[in-house]
Amino acid sequence: MMKRTVFTKSLPSFCYTSLLTLILAVPQFSFAQSASPVNGGLKLQPGFSAVIVAEKLGRTRHLVVTPQNDIYVRLARPVKGNGTLLLHEANGKATVVYGFGNFGGTGVYLRDGWLYTSSNSEIFRYKLDQNNRVIDSANPERIVTGLVNKNQHETKSIMMDGAGNLYIPVGCPSNSCQEQDRQMGSKGMKGCPLLATAGGVWMFKADKKDQTYADGIRYATGLRNVVGLDWNYGANKLFVMQHGRDQLNTIAPDLYTAKDNAELPAECMYALSMGDDAGWPYTYYDQLRKKKMIAPEYGGDAKRDTTAFLDPAAAYPGHLAPNALLFYTGKQFPERYRNGAFIAFHGSWNRSPEPQAGYFVVFQPFKDGMPSGAWEVFADNFSGSPEKTASGRAEHRPCGLAMGPDGSLYVSDDAQGTIYKITYDSGDKRTSSNLSAAPETQVSNVSTKTKGAGMKTVEKKSIASSSSKGVTKTTSSKATSTGTKGSLAAGKAVYMQICVTCHQRDGGGTSNMNPSLVKSSYLQNKNTLINIVLKGMKGKEIGGETYSGVMPPLAYLTDKQIADVTTYVRNSFGNKGSAVTADEVKKARSVKR
Repeated sequence: MMKRTVFTKSLPSFCYTSLLTLILAVPQFSFAQSASPVNGGLKLQPGFSAVIVAEKLGRTRHLVVTPQNDIYVRLARPVKGNGTLLLHEANGKATVVYGFGNFGGTGVYLRDGWLYTSSNSEIFRYKLDQNNRVIDSANPERIVTGLVNKNQHETKSIMMDGAGNLYIPVGCPSNSCQEQDRQMGSKGMKGCPLLATAGGVWMFKADKKDQTYADGIRYATGLRNVVGLDWNYGANKLFVMQHGRDQLNTIAPDLYTAKDNAELPAECMYALSMGDDAGWPYTYYDQLRKKKMIAPEYGGDAKRDTTAFLDPAAAYPGHLAPNALLFYTGKQFPERYRNGAFIAFHGSWNRSPEPQAGYFVVFQPFKDGMPSGAWEVFADNFSGSPEKTASGRAEHRPCGLAMGPDGSLYVSDDAQGTIYKITYDSGDKRTSSNLSAAPETQVSNVSTKTKGAGMKTVEKKSIASSSSKGVTKTTSSKATSTGTKGSLAAGKAVYMQICVTCHQRDGGGTSNMNPSLVKSSYLQNKNTLINIVLKGMKGKEIGGETYSGVMPPLAYLTDKQIADVTTYVRNSFGNKGSAVTADEVKKARSVKR
């Protein structure tokens, strides 16, 4: 039953005291505004300033701002039964007026007296009054139903064109359309049947109820996962930001190094027309070579490129996760920003063992309806510090973008439920927060090397040199006293080669995607842990949280390698456990289930 809750007084606030709390805690509303640092802690281009207008709202995703200075924001998960919040902004603070809709999600869009919102499988709309307030929050119209939702790339964003057509991107529940998802050496499925209902953008009518795939048009395909999109009225085109694929070197370690895996492929902007094919899963875009490369699952060898499929309009460093795209049409900002694009990069989780990167909003100049010139970091330090960026332990992660009626830019953060408002003052000459316009300096360790012979040697050196940095030391004296030092060292090497991308150097995992290994009771049962490594895991609830990441089976590892790596995680990251032996792994492997 969908309901509206009206809030008339402040509710208790809370804070995140650890990564585990960040992942598992249910956020509460808080209207008490504490003193915030200059610019809300952000680093901005000269002349710009920022304030925090709301915080601790929940996992705030996309948002829209009405002409009346109301903010509608979607929550990834409902808080107190509400998946959409309406806030009213006045005097630099936004206060929650009411919440409604008992479903979480990402998309929200305002057009012609209707508010459109999305769950991860459906699109709804609510009729608005003359002040753009929802009239009947308990009875929305369902516009689209039955969209793919398999807990991987499941979010649904919303966009419309000038003619009122509705565009919904549907992410593909796969990394690269392998026969066995994310498994080393597994081939790509012929013709990628997943593309029939995912991996593209679908167009629907904005005013027809209960549409399904049969009623829509597959507007464009070959797009692995799109979250950020906007309609460019100058070019009269739909622009989208694709989340590029992962795990090149874990799937094809003979072709790619760990550094390749961290850098490639690009996060791409595409300008779409009906019928376009951007090439996923058959290709990926290498921003260093500036070429579309054939994917290893479909016969690629890390050298072969192709001219087939749509070229990107612009390309950005790999794995930064572009979650929002907004063309700036306001008049408050300087002229150079007019009709250019702001992009919210949510931040990487899978660049290990290289430093993580992103957690910023960038500006991409446009000319004649297309990208023109280098992109630049516009707003940075959402993470809190360079160290928190590098470790992937960001305090805030930009997710949604919206323009206010006065031309201000609003940015949502889905880590702590913060909404920032960025404004421009032409008389402000401060330079202390100046950011470099050179994108290459914003992402460390970008390589321009050409692949060639000896890559396996390079990979081994990379792993060896990085595996000794930043990893929690073994904490179990029992393990070391029983002669397992060799096993721990060997296990650490396996972890740094195979596991670190998802579970990170510190074992903290990736919020909402991959579980933390820190002081984890889940690691205490040897047989459970061994079988997870052997058989993989997907969609398993851990500590009340279901993670969207997929752990592939690692049965190709030897019994000793599995014993070593499980011993390592059972005696690292604050855990203490007895050593796992190769015989125990062999026994578990022999059991028919």
